[in-house]
Amino acid sequence: MTPKCMHAPRERLLAVGVTAAMVGALLSRRRVAQGLLALSRLASSAAASPTAPLSGCLYRYKHPSWPAPLQAFESPAAHAHRKYCVYIGGLTDGLLACSYVEALGAALDERGWSLVQPVLSSSYAGFGCSSLQRDADELAQLLRHIADREEGDAEFALVGHSTGCQDAVTLLRTAPPELRCRVRAAVLQAPVSDRESQTVEQDSDGSRGRLLAEAEAKLAAGEGEALLSQKYYGFVPISASRFASLVGRDGPDDLFSSDFTDERLAAKLGHMGLAGQRATAPSHPGLRTLFCFSGGDEYVPPSVDVPLLARRFVAAAGGAENGASALILAGASHNLAKPPRAAGEFVAAVCRTLDEI
Repeated sequence: MTPKCMHAPRERLLAVGVTAAMVGALLSRRRVAQGLLALSRLASSAAASPTAPLSGCLYRYKHPSWPAPLQAFESPAAHAHRKYCVYIGGLTDGLLACSYVEALGAALDERGWSLVQPVLSSSYAGFGCSSLQRDADELAQLLRHIADREEGDAEFALVGHSTGCQDAVTLLRTAPPELRCRVRAAVLQAPVSDRESQTVEQDSDGSRGRLLAEAEAKLAAGEGEALLSQKYYGFVPISASRFASLVGRDGPDDLFSSDFTDERLAAKLGHMGLAGQRATAPSHPGLRTLFCFSGGDEYVPPSVDVPLLARRFVAAAGGAENGASALILAGASHNLAKPPRAAGEFVAAVCRTLDEI
């Protein structure tokens, strides 16, 4: 069988054997200001990986209505897999979002899965003028592109990190049923509330509140796409709608807050279980969802009872009988850079989840 990533006429491959580290460096130099390096959450790729660089295929994918294509990096470069794990990073992330990505790619390959890392419109510094729905639409097009390439014979898993978790939840709520039926697993690593994480960071001058008021005023005036007067974290231009979504209550990005009622959480996460999927996609063959929390997440307020929240998320998704489960990695940081064992434990958890499909 011809390795699927070698289908050059259909894939319009830009390169074969290009390392993801090289591509990430080129893109980040073009799109991300130097201030990115100073932000711990917004630079989850900062931790160096001890594993070998990923090799793979870089290719374009495009919806007919888009003015230009997007890109995805698929590993390994030559494979005959029919199963694809799409890895979605968080704010300011792109390729190699976290230090465990290389190890995850190697473990997936051993199990017959390819790792796909998309570059979305929101990647790197683009998130300020994007949205979860746009991310979901672009991810749906990526799944469609791969499924068409494989002539309908393709299955998918989603692994989201940080805001990538919100992307996965949004995709599984809004994508067409025929695409959602192909998604057999979702692993959400560090599903953290952006709104609650704001309380961890000091706002001594009250700028956050002023910006939220400015954003809400623009939204009320029908100017949601207008840029705010101050950049997010000092270097990312951000629209009123995205800032309100990230910082305000109950917006599109506000999916994981601990102060929601059980009923509200069920409304936001109920489709992350099999029963929730079959309510709108009756032929769905099965979905497993793993909520993976970091026990030492620096963006979770101390007041949040993480074990309780984990149980509430599982219940909101329909419980174990609908394929939902949770894992807390003791002492782990937001991006699993610390402690050293955290990354390996997470990769093993992803593999167990996929093995259960």
